[in-house]
Amino acid sequence: MFTRDELIAAANTRPIGGILPMRFAGGAIDSRMVQRGELFIALRGEQTDGHLFIGAAVRAGASAILCSRPHEEALARGIPQLVVQDPLDVLQRLAQRHLRRHPSVRVIAVTGSNGKTSVKEATAWLLQSLAPTLKTYGNLNTETGLPLTLLRLNPEHRFAVLEMGAQWVGEIARLCRIAPPDIAVVTVVGPEHLEFFGSMENVALAESEAVAALPSDGVAVLNDDDRVVRRMVRRTSARVVTYGHRPNAAVRAQRVSPIMPMGLSYRFTLSYGNQVARVVLNTPGAHAVTTALAAAGVALNCGMSVQAVAAGLGEIRPMKRRGEIKAGINGTTLIDDSYNANRQSAEAAIELLKRASLTPGARRWFIFGDMLELGSYAHGEHAGVGLAAAAAVDELVLVGTEVQATAETAADAGMRPEQIHYYPAKLSQPGELARARQEAAAYVRAHAQPGDLLLVKGSLGVGMDAIVAELQEQRAGNRTQTDITTRLHHLEQHPAQPPASDTPKQHPDTPPDMDDAPGDLTP
Repeated sequence: MFTRDELIAAANTRPIGGILPMRFAGGAIDSRMVQRGELFIALRGEQTDGHLFIGAAVRAGASAILCSRPHEEALARGIPQLVVQDPLDVLQRLAQRHLRRHPSVRVIAVTGSNGKTSVKEATAWLLQSLAPTLKTYGNLNTETGLPLTLLRLNPEHRFAVLEMGAQWVGEIARLCRIAPPDIAVVTVVGPEHLEFFGSMENVALAESEAVAALPSDGVAVLNDDDRVVRRMVRRTSARVVTYGHRPNAAVRAQRVSPIMPMGLSYRFTLSYGNQVARVVLNTPGAHAVTTALAAAGVALNCGMSVQAVAAGLGEIRPMKRRGEIKAGINGTTLIDDSYNANRQSAEAAIELLKRASLTPGARRWFIFGDMLELGSYAHGEHAGVGLAAAAAVDELVLVGTEVQATAETAADAGMRPEQIHYYPAKLSQPGELARARQEAAAYVRAHAQPGDLLLVKGSLGVGMDAIVAELQEQRAGNRTQTDITTRLHHLEQHPAQPPASDTPKQHPDTPPDMDDAPGDLTP
């Protein structure tokens, strides 16, 4: 919640067409997400212009508009408008000013190539037991998403856990100028958005920017298991707290063991100084241990005891489409990790399949869609996933174009042709992609057997969640194989069209998604 005076000071202008309310409930850049009493910020994006949707925002209940040109419907309805040259710049300055009005809030910045959302959610879950905690909503971790999160900051908040994403060097540094961190967490450094970064060196530099932004009395929480992250100690004068499995880690996991019957989740002993406590996780994968350690590293340095942290970690459940375990068709177990993908998270998913304890004769299915924004690195990254899959997966189901490299490499590594099921489709052809997804789902539905473990993984833009929907147990009772065939025929007659959106496009894997989703399968 922010005030009229804060908005006027940030915009450095007076409204036209009406009187500003004393307070705003928050802000929105997507007219479909506007809540009554909020400020609508009209931004120009790559695909569309938010000014075209001011009318929709007004009808949804926006109490004022921040824009670069006046809108007739808003004027006619008496909705005040602040007309500025750069609405995004004003939004960022507004968020910065609003945070400064809450000096007692400790800002925790969460960065890294993978696992940011998981760590953000786990950290916020733990800290809320100490005091009211604000967190990034969904994955709104960009130059627009972070300011929108800060506008929801209220006087009772004592912690703000902010996920910070990047596509280029300098982006996280810019976010840190809006929200200077008191604590910075770095998860891992991996092949993220290489199409934009251009090199792994640039990825590492970008992910270290939050650490470099810390004051001398701040805290850097660094992954001791990642060699590149360990080196970030050189980037700060703040106190460093390491986490991981190695003996030197300050926050350490010992005696890690899988929980039966399938061994999808883990238990371990949490060690910090001379304190220890047993943790039993309910989120799948060995990588969930690392996520838990990162969150623990923050909470322990905010005043929580080891025992309280261990208890809190045990209460965390998987987030939507990020490692959810579901009942699958034909008596199978289905893991929904369809929210996002890069090579590290895909290999972590395969490792989860590999380590799972299945009944004799049961098979491990890896249902995988294209990974996006890899540019010239795409072939090598997809090939790497194929190599990992060949050593651990019984059935490999692929959707997209880049995954052709996955199929070829898996075959070269010894996977039999009958184990590889490739459904080619271009991302630029929505109808073709929808058909490929349904064909892939139809194959799995026809051949999956009781006891099999199915894991669905892929970048959000490929829409792998549609396959999950077809493979859930409740779908099996309502939709038969014939139903899928009927829908495939419908797609031939009525190709799918891409949805229209008034939200400025950022990149395919970090749209303004509003789901409450916990962490993806990342090491």
